[in-house]
Amino acid sequence: MVISRSGYLNAEVYRAPAEWERHRCTWLAWPHNPDTFPEPILWRVEQIYCEMIREISRGEAVKILVNDEAEEKRAERLLDQAGVNLSLIEFHHVVTVDVWVRDYAPIFVERIDQGILCGIKWRFNAWGMKYADLALDDAAGREILRISGAMPVERGVVVEGGAIDLSGDGLLITTKECLLNPARNPGVSLEEVEAELKSFLGVEKVLWLERGVVGDDTDGHVDVFCRFVAHDTLLLLKERREGVNRDILEKAAQRIEDFSFKSQRRLEVHRVPAPAPVKVMGQYVPASYLNFYISNSSVLVPLFGVPEDEEALATLEESFHHRRVIGIRCPELFYGLGGIHCVTMQQPETNSG
Repeated sequence: MVISRSGYLNAEVYRAPAEWERHRCTWLAWPHNPDTFPEPILWRVEQIYCEMIREISRGEAVKILVNDEAEEKRAERLLDQAGVNLSLIEFHHVVTVDVWVRDYAPIFVERIDQGILCGIKWRFNAWGMKYADLALDDAAGREILRISGAMPVERGVVVEGGAIDLSGDGLLITTKECLLNPARNPGVSLEEVEAELKSFLGVEKVLWLERGVVGDDTDGHVDVFCRFVAHDTLLLLKERREGVNRDILEKAAQRIEDFSFKSQRRLEVHRVPAPAPVKVMGQYVPASYLNFYISNSSVLVPLFGVPEDEEALATLEESFHHRRVIGIRCPELFYGLGGIHCVTMQQPETNSG
């Protein structure tokens, strides 16, 4: 193990693959929390899960956390009814409070000097203890790491998977609002967080945006509004309606342009419309088309039954020429304050399998 003078592993040891690189499997946790998905919509969220899992399993194994045997049997029955090939599904009895594996699972990386899979398990404190009971899912993340067989690397800093997006060739994008939030990492400087990300994800540069969109309960997760779709291409949400989010997103666009010029790394930016306001059970939900998930065989894009759906789907299709782009109508999933990307975590393949 190569240690730098700063006490961090040298950046060249680890590399975090981009999401579009080959996966070995996808991890999810079966929905069951009534506070997140009340009974009137839980059945619909389960149907959305079945749609997602059916599409993901066309190209890779799917590993699902279930609380117990009864939950496994229910999930198995619903998946079978939805036409899922159950031979591609693995159930693991791991107690979870909720479904947000993107934030509490390890971030899987390749240790490139050995060609082995590692899991970087940063701390999960339920978005700055905003939902203290959900902080128990930090343990579920460690269980994912154990079951995966990846080499464990545990860190004390809070980093949620939805807070970052990676180009796969050395660039990471995130927000100051999230990772520098004192409820997450009190007393930790930007330079210290950046060193952590560079050391354990193998990135060379970090593109810091100031903040995320209003209405996102995670304090600025970048996977809500700005995503890599290629090493040099970003999709960025565009708000056409007047308001604070329009200003935030235009400042983000300018920040990306400035970074591209100063770093001499050309980044192409395509804009995706923000959907019209979406209500579920009388409440507005943080709807976004950019909370999509890239699996081996397809890109799963959230849709909301609003006029912008068609335009957003067409933009995503232009961005992914070699994958099927599948729209899944899922406003009920967003009622839980997250989306398709939030409930999935990819485990990449490595040279060792």
